[in-house]
Amino acid sequence: MKTRPIHILAATLALTAQPCIHGASQPPTAAQWEAALTAREQRTALLRDELKALDTRIEGRIGTLIGALQSIGDSKDSRTKVARMKEQTIEALKKNIGYFQTKRAALQEELRRPTLRLTEEQKRKGLAVFDERIEKRVGEILAVQKSLPAHKDYERYRATGSDWTGTTYAMNEDYRQNQRLTAYTNSQRKEIEEGLRRSIARIEQQNRALKTANAPAEEIAKNDTLIAERRRQLAVALSPVATPTRAIGQKEALDLDKALQIAIGELRKDFTTLFARYSAYLQELSAVNQTRDALAAAKQKHS
Repeated sequence: MKTRPIHILAATLALTAQPCIHGASQPPTAAQWEAALTAREQRTALLRDELKALDTRIEGRIGTLIGALQSIGDSKDSRTKVARMKEQTIEALKKNIGYFQTKRAALQEELRRPTLRLTEEQKRKGLAVFDERIEKRVGEILAVQKSLPAHKDYERYRATGSDWTGTTYAMNEDYRQNQRLTAYTNSQRKEIEEGLRRSIARIEQQNRALKTANAPAEEIAKNDTLIAERRRQLAVALSPVATPTRAIGQKEALDLDKALQIAIGELRKDFTTLFARYSAYLQELSAVNQTRDALAAAKQKHS
């Protein structure tokens, strides 16, 4: 026996999610609203399960990707291939943070000017999920950044021999390679530092506005905690300690780069699907709450 895909089951349930009205002048009965609520709740549960499964798969792939990049570094053979991969990954993680911030802002606006029938608890749970994901991405960015090579002191030139004119010198390849790599390290450190400082300034501004508006103390305390975390992250970003890595050759670097491009492309598609399902889930959750309200009204009317 074949199992129908979960999205087909959800669509089937949606067809039964509205109470059947036999006459234009007859409002749905409590029993009809009960049946509609059950169908809505089942569809919402299916969408939630799809969402969680996709999210778990995405986070697992990102974790594997970050772990792989953290453990490797460039050699003279690969030159800066690994550093460029890490730079690209950091940029992709930053963009992902931006997507989460956009969705979070929309849900935050729902607290002020609701357009969906969501409870305050449902909205705050959603905000907490976005906050957790954003913080996770910041941590992943720092993990990749700290695996970029630190500056090392090499002599610019090395002695290659001597003749009747004296000692002959050539450019030290170790010095040249370190200069190439630390250019990426310094660039990423500067960008991350600026991003964290902007984040601190923004949260401090939010706290000033909250205090002016006499907002609940727990909201201000939450921001204070986040400011402290950003300052800790800033200290980590600026510290000279780098994660030990294994230098790889050009062929391995090229193979990894191909795998990285495929992974980033697939993750981009997965995130598009994730956010689409998230929007559908919110709509269905709103419909569940509306149906529950209608059921309560029908029961009260006939009590």
